[in-house]
Amino acid sequence: MSGDAWSLEEVNAAHEDVIPTAMSSTTVLMSTIVRTWHEKLVSDMTLTPLRRWLLPDIRSIDAPAGIAPLVARILAARGCEAAEMADFLAARIAEGGPPMTDLDRAVSRLRRALAARERIVIYGDYDVDGITGSAILVRAFRQIGIGVGAYIPDRYEEGYGLNAQAIRKLAADGTRVIVSVDCGVTAVREAELARELGIDLIVTDHHHPPAELPKAFAVVNPRRPGDPSLEKDLAGAGVALMLARSLLGELGYALREDELMQLVALATVADVVPLVAANRGLVRRGLASLNRAPLVGVRALAERSGLKLGRINAMDIGFVLGPRLNAAGRIADAEEALRLLLTEDADEAKTLADSLEAKNTERQELTRQVVKAARERAGERPDAWATVVADESWPAGIVGLAASRLVEDYGRPAVVIALSGDEGKGSCRSIAQVHIAEALDECDDLLIKHGGHAMAAGFSVARDRLPAFAERLDEVVRRRLGGARPVPTLRVDAEIEPEALTARLALELADLEPCGAGNARPHLLVRNVRVYGIRQVGADSDHLRCKITVGRFTFDAMAFRRGDHVEAMTDAGFVDAVVTVGTGLRGFVELELRDFGPVGTADRMRGEAVPA
Repeated sequence: MSGDAWSLEEVNAAHEDVIPTAMSSTTVLMSTIVRTWHEKLVSDMTLTPLRRWLLPDIRSIDAPAGIAPLVARILAARGCEAAEMADFLAARIAEGGPPMTDLDRAVSRLRRALAARERIVIYGDYDVDGITGSAILVRAFRQIGIGVGAYIPDRYEEGYGLNAQAIRKLAADGTRVIVSVDCGVTAVREAELARELGIDLIVTDHHHPPAELPKAFAVVNPRRPGDPSLEKDLAGAGVALMLARSLLGELGYALREDELMQLVALATVADVVPLVAANRGLVRRGLASLNRAPLVGVRALAERSGLKLGRINAMDIGFVLGPRLNAAGRIADAEEALRLLLTEDADEAKTLADSLEAKNTERQELTRQVVKAARERAGERPDAWATVVADESWPAGIVGLAASRLVEDYGRPAVVIALSGDEGKGSCRSIAQVHIAEALDECDDLLIKHGGHAMAAGFSVARDRLPAFAERLDEVVRRRLGGARPVPTLRVDAEIEPEALTARLALELADLEPCGAGNARPHLLVRNVRVYGIRQVGADSDHLRCKITVGRFTFDAMAFRRGDHVEAMTDAGFVDAVVTVGTGLRGFVELELRDFGPVGTADRMRGEAVPA
C-alpha cells in the first residue's frame, strides 16, 4: 500500500454522502507539525495545500510504440522501465514458478479426504477477503461434485480468526479437515487443539507471520519465511485461488475459471493489496468476467447498489460492492454475504442484497457516531506519536473505519479499541513509515493475540493492560520514526497543460486500470485553472463540489474533506491543483481535486522536488 492510500472501504466511509470520482486516498488533515510546515510555506495564503507536493523531474519521454506519451511519462515517474511498460499495461499473469510452501501437501491431504469421504470445512474471515476466499473454495469443490461445509465466525461473539469453541464444535460434528482462509497464521494454540481433536488444519493466509508458526498440517502463506513462490502480495482469496487451482487441476479449473476470477477480483481490490504483478492480472480478468457474466449474487448486489453492469471497475468494487459485502460482518453475521456469493437463486440473491444494503446504511450511521467520539478522545493527547482511544460503546466492527479517520486527522498511526468486559478488541491503521504489524510484535507480551499487515492490523488486549500498551506503542512508533514527525506528502506523476484535460485523456489513462493500492490513479498537476460553482456537499458539509473550465471544456470536480475552503476557493477563482481523472456514473469525465492552492503553489513547491 502506498503512503497516501487507505482501505477503499474506509475512503468510502469518509465520502459516502457524495458520488466518488476517483479511486484514491482521502485528503490527510494537518497535525500540529504539519500546520507548522504549511504556515512556513504559505504564510501569506488563505487557500492552502494540505500536503507537500513531490514534483517529478520527468517532463518528456520517448514512448514505446502503442503507448500514449502521457501514460509512458507516468509509468517512468513510477520507476517502470520502457521495456517493461507494455507488459505492465497488458496485465499478464505469469505462469509457472515454484509453488507456495505446503501447497502440494495441502492438495494431497484434501484429495485423500475426498477419497475417504471425510468432512471438510472451509473456515473464513468475516471481511470481503475471507468471505470471497471461502466462496472460491466452496465453489471449487462444487465443480468436482463435492459439498463442503463453510464457517464464518461471529465478530462479536468469537472475534477474529480460529477459536477454540468453533474448533470443538466442528470436531463434534465430525469434521476431519479444516481449511482456513485469510486467517490462521497466528493460531498457534488453536492448531494444537485441532490436532488433539483429530482434525488436520490447513492454513491459507497472507498476513504477516509471527516468529512461531502454528503446527498445522499445512501452512500456505507466501509471506512465511523461506517460501519460494514469486507472488508475495496476494490477497487471502488469491492464496485460496492458488489452492483451488491446484486441487482442480488445469482442466477442472479452466471449466469454471470465470466465476472464481471475479471473486478474487472482489477480494484483491477490497483488501487493498498492491495492484501490480499477478494481482493486476487477476483483477483485470476478474472484472472482465464480472461485467460479462456476473455471479447471481454479484449481479443482484450491483443492481441493488445502482451500478451499471458492463461498466463496473475497480473503483466500484472499492467504493460500492466491497463496503456492502463487509457490512454484514461489521454489523452482525457475515454469513449473509457468503450466502450471496454462493447462491444460484435470483430471488434469494435479491433478498440478500436488500439486507446488505440496509446493513450498510446502518453501518454508515454507526461510523459517524464512533468517529465523532473517537476524535474527541484523540484530541486529549495532541502530541502523542500514536493515537490510542477506547470505549465500551463502540462496536468492534466499526473501530477500523474510525482508526482510518484518525490517521487522516493527525498524520500518525491510530488505534481504536472496542471494550467489552475485561477485554478490548482493537483495530490499527498506520502510515507508510510505520509497519504496524511489526510494531505490534514489539508489544506481544502485552497482547492476547494480534496480526495484520504493514498498514492495518488488529489485536485483543486485556483491559488492565491498556495503559501499558498505549505507552509501549507510543515509544515504538517514536523510535521507528527516528523521533521526527512525518509531513504528509502527495507524489505528482506528471504535470500537464490544462488544455490536455479532455475525454481523450481519460481514455488514455484507462490503460492504467485497474488502479488502486500500489497503482493509484495518476496524480496530475494543472496550473492556473478556473474554479466556480463551488458548494459544500455531504451530510456534514465537509466536501466541496465545483466546476472547472479549461478552454471549451467544463468538468465536474470534487474535493473531499475541504468544505472549510469554500469561501477561500471562491475568492481565489483560479488555482493550481493536483487532480485525478475518472468517469462519473453517467460516463462523463470527472475530476477529483486531490489537493490545491493559489496560483503559484506549484512553483513554491518546486524546491521540494525529488528525482522520479
